Amino acid sequence: MSNKARVLISYTKRDGAVTNRLLQRLNDNLNEISSPYIDALRPQSHRFQQFAVIKALLCSHFLLVVESPAVYSSPCVRLELLLAKLRLLPVLRISVEKIREPLNEA
Repeated sequence: MSNKARVLISYTKRDGAVTNRLLQRLNDNLNEISSPYIDALRPQSHRFQQFAVIKALLCSHFLLVVESPAVYSSPCVRLELLLAKLRLLPVLRISVEKIREPLNEA
């Protein structure tokens, strides 16, 4: 088992600001220093996918919220934030624009 910090990435794709390409870039960068869990990049084999996300959150060392226009109106994100608060997990936030900037250069 890896000694890297486990991090759940919380986001919404409903507003169109977060894409799989952007999530893959974030995953690639975080993989160097942590063990990120990004649901959209996982095989969708679970019957109840949100339970897999909750399990990952319960095993995580912190939560990283990708802030986009609709992120805080997402029921899943709000649930993840509530569970993180109950577990006293640190919550970090990053603007989708900060992740997107390098994509615009390519």
